[in-house]
This record gives sequence, C-alpha cells and structure tokens, in this order.
Amino acid sequence: MNINKKSEETHMKRKVIQYMILAIYFLSPLPIAFISLKGLNFSLAAPAFIGIVSYTWLLSELITAARPKFIEKYFSLDKFHRFHGIMAIVALALGLMHKEWASFAWGEFEFSTVFGDFAIMLFLLLTVLSVFFMTNWLGKIKIIKIVKDTVGNFFFSKYSVMKFLHNFNIVAIIALSVHVITIAYLVRGDMTLTMLYALYFIVSLGFYVYHKLIRPILLKKNIYTITDVVNENDQIVSLTLAAENGRLFDYQAGQFIYLRVLDGNYSFEEHPFSLTSAPENPRALSVSIKDSGDYTHIIQRIKAGTKVTVEGPYGGLGQPLEDIQNTDKSLVLFAGGVGITPMLGILESLRKKNAKNKAVLIWSLRNENELAYSAELASFQKDMPNFTFVPFYSTRNGYLDAKKTEAICESAEVPYATSEFVLCGPKGFMHTIESTLVSKNVPKQKIHFESFGL
Repeated sequence: MNINKKSEETHMKRKVIQYMILAIYFLSPLPIAFISLKGLNFSLAAPAFIGIVSYTWLLSELITAARPKFIEKYFSLDKFHRFHGIMAIVALALGLMHKEWASFAWGEFEFSTVFGDFAIMLFLLLTVLSVFFMTNWLGKIKIIKIVKDTVGNFFFSKYSVMKFLHNFNIVAIIALSVHVITIAYLVRGDMTLTMLYALYFIVSLGFYVYHKLIRPILLKKNIYTITDVVNENDQIVSLTLAAENGRLFDYQAGQFIYLRVLDGNYSFEEHPFSLTSAPENPRALSVSIKDSGDYTHIIQRIKAGTKVTVEGPYGGLGQPLEDIQNTDKSLVLFAGGVGITPMLGILESLRKKNAKNKAVLIWSLRNENELAYSAELASFQKDMPNFTFVPFYSTRNGYLDAKKTEAICESAEVPYATSEFVLCGPKGFMHTIESTLVSKNVPKQKIHFESFGL
C-alpha cells in the first residue's frame, strides 16, 4: 500500500472515531429524555429536557476529568481539557436556565429543590473561581487582569489551592444527583427513570473514584527512582527516571507524563511534564522542568534517589513520526520556550530510527541565556546530516511573527507540501505559526500542536 495513502486512511479512521466519541457525548441525554418526557406537554417537557441535558453533561465532567485513555488516545489532552472547561460552562448555563424555567412552570418541590439550588450555586461559585484563577481565558480583559493582580497574593488565588477547591465539584454533583433522583422517584413516581438517573451517576462517580483513589494506589506498584539530576541552566533541571521493577510503559516520542513526588518536602499533587527521552531507550525516562511556579521552583532542588510515581503517557505530538523513515516527509518543529522539551524526544527518536528525513527545529527564546541542551543539539547536528537548528531570540529580533516565520522557513528550505509541522509553546506563539502555515496552504491535519498549562 502507498505510504501516503496509508497515512490518509489512518487520519480518516482517527477522525471517524473522534466524531463517534463526540456523538456519544452530545447524545448522552437522549435515553433519559426518551423515558422522562413521554406524555408531557411542551410547557413541562421543555424545562425538563434542558435540565436533563445539563445533568448528563455535568456528570460527564467527572469522566473527562479522569483522563480516560480510550478517549485521550484520539484527542490530545490540552484540547480535551479545553473542551472539559467549555462544556462545564455550557452545562451550568443550561442548569441555570432549567432552574428558572422549571420554577416558573412547575413551582417548588421543597426537599428536592433545595439540593438542586445548592448544586447550581456551588457549581457557579467554583466555575467563576476556576475561570479567573485556573485559566487565562479572560486575561486580555483589562479589568479582569487588574482584579487578578490585586488578589494575586491571597491564599485562595494560588493554583494549587484552586485545584483543591475545584475538586469540590464532586459535592455539587452529588447534590445535583440527589435532586434529580428524588424528583424522579418522589414526584414522578417513575422507578425506571430513577434507576437510569442513578446509573448515570454511578458510572460517572466510578470514573472519579478510580482517578482520585484507585489509580494512585495502582501507580505505587511501579515506583520510579530519580537516578540523575542535571541543571541545564539556572531555570531548567533535567531528571532521569528508572522504574524499580524495570518495566517502562509503551509511549511515543513527544508525549508527556504526570509526575508525583513521594517526599514530604514536596506537594503530593501531580504535575504534567513532557518526556525528553525516546521510546527506543527501554531503560529510563527523562523529563525537563522549568522554574515557572511554586512547585517547579522547589523541584529544581530535587535530589537523585527521590521516589516518584509516573502516570502516562498522554499527548499525540509523536504522530508524525509513525513510519516516517519510509517516506519522503520532512519534519519541522516549532518550539516556544520550554516547549522545546517534547521536541528533544522527537529528535532523539528520529536519530534512533536512523531516519534520513529532513528535520528542522526552530526554537524561539528571549535571549541566549535561555539556550539549553547544547550537548544534545550538537549531537543531533553531528549524527543527523539533514537536521537544521534555528534559534530565534525575541529580545534581539522582536516576536516571531508571520513575516519572520516565512523568512526562517525559506532560509531553512522547508518544503511546505511534504512537511509535517509540530508546534509546542504559548498559545499566542502557536496561533501565529499555525496561521502562517495555513496561509501557505498547509493542510491543518499536517499541523500538530500541544499547549502547556494543564
């Protein structure tokens, strides 16, 4: 089979599965709606339907938050999390609409309504705090920025605290489930509907319990030890990790893991870090961590011998590497700042495959002081005759805009028609690169990207 045709078929299969997963998600309210709305007139059915959609989509937030591998396999986790956040707001808005419309059309059901009102108010509070302090969605609004800067030193505004508070959504989910189940049982008197509502809740809660309680226990059956610590510069530390039982999981170059340090001097929370190692090295994993916050600042001082748990792999940046050595494809990597880390694993894998494909790395940095991994980059240039490294310094040349991107690609003789492009870095950086590539008629399926800040 022609390699290009095989690649197109793989891409099409992936798209079909993505659409199937989304269809299941958006149509998940219909089984409950089919049973619940039979025999109701519009004035009763309409607010009930909106409430059913809100309920099922809010429950699904427990599932998406659990990072199920069978879904993440087809959606990169950063897109997955953005979808999670957007749909939480949509479901909450529908819940508020249901509350007002149902109160007007049906009146109040004292016991049940109290739980529903509590759930909606708690969801609303946690959503507002999460949008303010866990995302940068409103960062361009001046008044929002002023508010965030003003309360930035308060305890509750710290990301770790907000992440803890965010977990109280489970309390709202339980209250909401009590609300709908008691409506179905006490008001509607419908046991089938009651059991269906309960089934949706139990399945979603199962994902949450597995993610929060069972998975951390299972991970402790395969502890990793930090065997080497290298300070790449004054802001980046690289760690080599070896599994105590000698068994590494299968992964692709460019993917990332969630790391949890088993040491009382460090927070027990997990954090995502890109793998800089390649799967062709079966003995150890490696990650690089930039000092960019409270947790990552402390971890710069971590010592060899420290025990950690590793969960993964996640992410899909390695897709362009699949069978690349049997094609004439070129690989063009755009890294912004610490976005270099997955690119190191991709290049290492390309070298291990002994691939002769043209490879170009464009790394955007503020200045020469941020340049790291000199030994690795030099070894790539030595061992890969078709590899080109282009550092770009913004303090000297300004931000990497469309015109400068085009100039770099032209200088590096990037063949747009036969290249796969991998982007990793700040959202604005990736948006600029993607827009530039699209303007050069590069199909979007050939542009692969992942943003940090999960």
